[in-house]
Amino acid sequence: IAKSDEEIIDATMGELARLFPTEIANDKKWPATSKQGPNGQAKLEKFAVVKVPRSVYAAIPGRNKYRPSQTTPIPHFTMAGDWTSQKFLGSMEGAVLGGKLAAEVVANRALGNSEMPIKDIQQHIIDSASEFVSKEPIGVVGDGAIAFGAGASSVSKKEEELLKKSDPAQFATA
Repeated sequence: IAKSDEEIIDATMGELARLFPTEIANDKKWPATSKQGPNGQAKLEKFAVVKVPRSVYAAIPGRNKYRPSQTTPIPHFTMAGDWTSQKFLGSMEGAVLGGKLAAEVVANRALGNSEMPIKDIQQHIIDSASEFVSKEPIGVVGDGAIAFGAGASSVSKKEEELLKKSDPAQFATA
């Protein structure tokens, strides 16, 4: 974050050039793209750098093997999201790609094609799951949809009382 916006963009363009060698153009404005071949067409037109510490997780090589595939062993259950197996970080782009890949799984099933492969679960994850002890989430009151961040159009008296305890500002009068 201590780097200038231009240094951050140059490093980003270098990473994009490494990941997409045939798409990213050699752009004199960004030295990190200097080794790109003549066929790349994609150039950065404009940018804005937003510096938010800890906004995404660390992209450590080899972590994608821990992300589940969109296809699951549960019949007619497909997963989507930035946390599923796809080429981007946990981001809006990753969420969109995860959704697209999940849609492909669903469309493939609808056409009657064979299932797409399910990613193998690492044995050490299976082993550690057998020893897992769940913990109550911190700061969550109740077990309704609102307690876990969802909305509700109507709530029972019990849920309303829990909501008043967990978020009294919603019930404050002016």
